[in-house]
Amino acid sequence: MKCAIVATVLLGLYLAPALGLVNPDLNQQTTIVVGPQILTLKRQWHVAVIEKKSTVGAWKTVWNYRTGVTATRMPSERVCYISTMNRQLVPTFDALPRLVEQNRIQGVKGQPSQDIIYVIKRPILNLEVYGQEVVTLCSGLTTYETYEVHGPQYTVDQGLCTKINVLHLLDFVFCRANNKA
Repeated sequence: MKCAIVATVLLGLYLAPALGLVNPDLNQQTTIVVGPQILTLKRQWHVAVIEKKSTVGAWKTVWNYRTGVTATRMPSERVCYISTMNRQLVPTFDALPRLVEQNRIQGVKGQPSQDIIYVIKRPILNLEVYGQEVVTLCSGLTTYETYEVHGPQYTVDQGLCTKINVLHLLDFVFCRANNKA
């Protein structure tokens, strides 16, 4: 009797995806390596994690497409930045792997076409409201809320700003002060 139950359960687990009872893509995690950067897509949560592993200039950013929040950890500065996702400039969750793969295969020439410039607004004391990904990413670091600025009047002063190139698609620029030209 026990063997029949075990066999039935195993057969059910084997046949469930084929019968459409389980969506295998929902729980799928996709990883794409682009040079020193790694993109991991967590389909079930609609979260993209991009990490640059390097001895110099390492960083990690989490894009939560459900909440519209991005969080970026800069270990060398011992800081984390939380921003609102600019959905007009950030590729959609579904388009992201295609664009990254396209860049990886074709090779990237030149710089990304879009800079997104963020300025520090205030320190954040309670990370819990931003979700578990942000808590995990930013715990133990000074964390700041940032806001996006626009227009040619904003320049990037390397002394006041940190710039990261994300997958050759966007540059995120985090500035400590509103540096007007």
